[in-house]
Amino acid sequence: MLWKILLTALVIAGALLVLRRRGRSPAPSRPPRLEASSGGRDRPRQAARWIAAGFLLLMLAGSGAYLFHVWRDNYRVVEVRVIDSRSGRSVTYQAYKGDVEGRSFVTTDGRRVSLAEVERLELGAGRRGVPGE
Repeated sequence: MLWKILLTALVIAGALLVLRRRGRSPAPSRPPRLEASSGGRDRPRQAARWIAAGFLLLMLAGSGAYLFHVWRDNYRVVEVRVIDSRSGRSVTYQAYKGDVEGRSFVTTDGRRVSLAEVERLELGAGRRGVPGE
């Protein structure tokens, strides 16, 4: 996780450095341009801005939809079956899918269950849960 943050910071720093260097480059002296004499040269630039804004909105909407899907999936109630491999006995619990982590989980009624080395865990489909139930 730390590497992702460092990589992001490095990319942002590189982009800022490129933008600063572009700003320092000497521009050839041109006569001042009048708005009326632009002859439609600003249209491609304006179209590119609209396309970039649309792409940004599409990315934000996609990210929001993905985060909502993950959040909703984590609050789905699943049946957790703990099976003792020595005796074959099994116990069934209900837990939110987001609360099942490795060899332990928290049930919907708040109990924390940790599995022993000889036990195995099976997840099954349960009913849809609503946060705050």
